[in-house]
Amino acid sequence: MSAQAAASSAPSTSSAPSAPSAPSGPSGPSAPSVRSRTALRLAAQWSLAGLLLAFVVFFSIARHGQFDTGTNARAILYAQSVTVVVGISAMISATVGEIDISIGAVMTMSGVLTAWAYGQGWSTLPAVGLGLASGLAAGALNALLIVRGRINSFIATLAVTTLLTGFAQLVTGGLTLYKSIPNGFNDAVASTVAGIPLMVLYAAAIAGLLGYLISRTPFGRRMRASGTGREAAELVGIRTSRYVTAGLMTGAFVAAVAGVLNTARLQSAGPDGGSAVMLGSIAAVFLGAVVSPRGHLNVGGTVLAVLTLGIGISGLTMMGAPSWVPDVFNGLALIAALLISRAGRRTTR
Repeated sequence: MSAQAAASSAPSTSSAPSAPSAPSGPSGPSAPSVRSRTALRLAAQWSLAGLLLAFVVFFSIARHGQFDTGTNARAILYAQSVTVVVGISAMISATVGEIDISIGAVMTMSGVLTAWAYGQGWSTLPAVGLGLASGLAAGALNALLIVRGRINSFIATLAVTTLLTGFAQLVTGGLTLYKSIPNGFNDAVASTVAGIPLMVLYAAAIAGLLGYLISRTPFGRRMRASGTGREAAELVGIRTSRYVTAGLMTGAFVAAVAGVLNTARLQSAGPDGGSAVMLGSIAAVFLGAVVSPRGHLNVGGTVLAVLTLGIGISGLTMMGAPSWVPDVFNGLALIAALLISRAGRRTTR
């Protein structure tokens, strides 16, 4: 991913040769610029948390008694859990240096096949298994095109998106599938533990597991190396093609999990269910990178970004914003994330 790669390759300020004649004390000419860079870097890191807090305060005042309730907080967490999972899916593929825009179509395909299987009289285990298997198949196809075929990831996943969208239309006939989906399937995500919906707990578990995998294990470090400096990683013996393939397949599988969860949440699946969350999820990946000192992609930042965007959209909806606002809001958030990330990287030079 360009943001991650640029940040990783940026030279450290400590390695720059110092001018012999410049004073080393706080009154030296370099001191203000160092302080300015530090301030900008800290401002970029805390900008997302500050925006989240500002949203909460503003909408709590503007819609007092409606926004600032426990019921609304649980509703936001429940509704944004699927977007969190899809955002993590996008972050995984971006970690290995590839942009996967097929995650929305994979989510749709997984949900549609799960609903279709229920309609054919299948039980829950094989129906869910079919949906998850479709995600692995899509990830393998992406890896084949990108790693073996050496096709640009944006072009390859765009082609896979078109393919999966057409297949979803074929399976559904352009209609929403809902027949024979049991109430127990919805209970598996809507039931609560200590007042928290199971859907939220699933999303938290996925975030925790994959966050640990990517940031704390040798496998995750090799994935990051394959994304930030592929040629350098290969020179030290890392088989980057293996880790890029693993990243693409894992990302697609996680997107398929999101599709199954969304079908359980809605007790239905349509031919375009994943397209609505794709843009917001990708925006969250880049927006979440600003919390890292060097602009690295990370699970925690992605989750924080999803919640920030979700709270903003929820508050605007309560204030009567029209239906086009969420898409515009997500698009502006993505632009802001890229600009903040660019400014943050400059402070490390």
